Amino acid sequence: MLFLFKRVAFVLLLAAAIGAQAQFGIPLNRSDPKQDSENARDLVERFCRMDYAGARLDPSQWPKVQPLVSWRANPEFPLMMVTVRFDVDPEPTPGHGKYMVTVHYRLLGRYDMAEGYSNESAKTVQDVQFVVSEVNGDWRITDADPNYPHPSRAAVLEWLNKKLADAQDPAAKLTYQHAVQDLQPQKPSPLAK
Repeated sequence: MLFLFKRVAFVLLLAAAIGAQAQFGIPLNRSDPKQDSENARDLVERFCRMDYAGARLDPSQWPKVQPLVSWRANPEFPLMMVTVRFDVDPEPTPGHGKYMVTVHYRLLGRYDMAEGYSNESAKTVQDVQFVVSEVNGDWRITDADPNYPHPSRAAVLEWLNKKLADAQDPAAKLTYQHAVQDLQPQKPSPLAK
């Protein structure tokens, strides 16, 4: 009799759980939202670290970046923002099965593919909104606005020097040379104390 009672209690409990899921939209098989939020933030931070190191500027590095995003290839970019540092917001914003993660980039300058390099104001901060969604059971960055690279000064200098070495066009060489010169760290004046 006790066995029958336990079995009936189990069936009733199971039915109540299924009813709660159906009636109130309580997901029973979902992971912890706090853990999902942390996973979304960690994913964006890993992407930003790779981008800062110049992974998006080197096609051979794309296989390291690709598992973090939903797009198949590195998007073409008309410019890149030379970055001093970045800070990822500690709390992603949840919304309809995805998370919005804001990253604050402190900029040094910008390199426009058509015009070359230009400095930014020392206090310029650019906010980029990343969207992280579940894609085939894994969290991926599905959008970023704007979606162009934010590499470090060192990564951009390395990229520029490779471009300069490969350039055949005199105008392109001059553009790369000016950018390399403008991006060199400024040495303090011996007169400044």
